[in-house]
Amino acid sequence: MLSFVLVPSGPVSAAPSSHEPAPPCVVMYESWRYTEAANNCVDTLSVTVVYEDGATSRCSTLAPGARTTVGEGYFGQHGHAVRLALCATP
Repeated sequence: MLSFVLVPSGPVSAAPSSHEPAPPCVVMYESWRYTEAANNCVDTLSVTVVYEDGATSRCSTLAPGARTTVGEGYFGQHGHAVRLALCATP
């Protein structure tokens, strides 16, 4: 018999987000497994992913020109990423 265990990829808040949207120079890429962000701004920014159920990922700090994984993809427990939002430095 084959069984699977789903394990969350990182801490996620279930509270609705009131974070300010990230500026348009921060770009989000979502795949089935991960959500990535690229900082094309001139400043270092901290961002969080806001998911369709209102949950948010942990804050990730991106230097100008950086691209990194910032959260789960659309097969994660919170559904699709809706947007990136600014957050306080982690």
